[in-house]
Amino acid sequence: MKRLSRKLVVFMAAVLMIFGIAGCSSSAGTAKNESAVKSGEEIVLKLSEPQVDDYPDSIAEKEFAKKVEELSDGRIKVEVYTGGQLGDETTTIEQTQVGIIDIGRANAGPLTQFADSLGIFSFPFLFDSREHMWNALESSLREDLFSDLEESDLICLAFYDAGARSFYSTDPIETVKDLKGKKIRVMQNDILIDAFKKLGTSPTPLAASEVYSALQMGVIEGGENNVSTYVADGHFEVAKNFTLSEHLRIPGVLFMSKSSWDQLSEDDQKIIKEAALESEKTQLEEYDKYAQTSMDRVMEAGNNVVELSDKERSEFREKVQPLYKEYESTYGDLFKAIEDTR
Repeated sequence: MKRLSRKLVVFMAAVLMIFGIAGCSSSAGTAKNESAVKSGEEIVLKLSEPQVDDYPDSIAEKEFAKKVEELSDGRIKVEVYTGGQLGDETTTIEQTQVGIIDIGRANAGPLTQFADSLGIFSFPFLFDSREHMWNALESSLREDLFSDLEESDLICLAFYDAGARSFYSTDPIETVKDLKGKKIRVMQNDILIDAFKKLGTSPTPLAASEVYSALQMGVIEGGENNVSTYVADGHFEVAKNFTLSEHLRIPGVLFMSKSSWDQLSEDDQKIIKEAALESEKTQLEEYDKYAQTSMDRVMEAGNNVVELSDKERSEFREKVQPLYKEYESTYGDLFKAIEDTR
């Protein structure tokens, strides 16, 4: 489902910044320079990564860029701009959609605005494990999700692992009953808000940048995220209880502007696809190391890490089961496809 009404606004807001970067580039051409593509001259693609330079996604994207250059004998170069130089996730999506940026990476959560089917990742306890999620992503489900996003002028290239999201809080959460009435920060997502209400919380949508101070001031009593972000954003300093509920697994997505994609030859498109799929392996390896380092920091800080028993996790899961029935008409086929990959 397309969301193109903001194109002009996004373009006007970003064009000076992008042109400024392009003016400093010594590239011989870009994917939007059709004559460069046809003549076999150098193609330069700009990739926007909101995370910092040493984050697993950034490392994987640099490997992607190396592979593209290698497979094209140096003819295609991918410039990776990390640390949000070209914008945050939402800005990256919108600018890639309209062709200002060639390639971007964002979590599947905000991408739901551009492809309804990606809302499937908003259902808690959808996957039994990381292995289950990747079984699903490597099935025919991948192409179904990719084709849905293409309707919004974005070509999906790869999925990246973003770990499992768990609860963290100022007071311990050891059972589902401990969530009752707690003000928990949640992403602005209708499915998640409904899910957290069913878990008994008082879901509080906030921008990620506001969470630290909200925890400090007692505006909220907790949040939920993967352990890497819990540490990277400093939330482990003000919410010292981390409950391994692992209730959500929302992958990242590497995608390309359809306008840039369409100006590549079929052979060059194959190069981009091959390099992107190979980058998934790098990202998985790097994410494992990054997550372990993050958990080590949590333990060194003396934080309370709560491991749920199978029985306790089942109680969490049971609370959100009515949500699946409510959305059966919208996501029923996807629920079944994921169930079949268990």
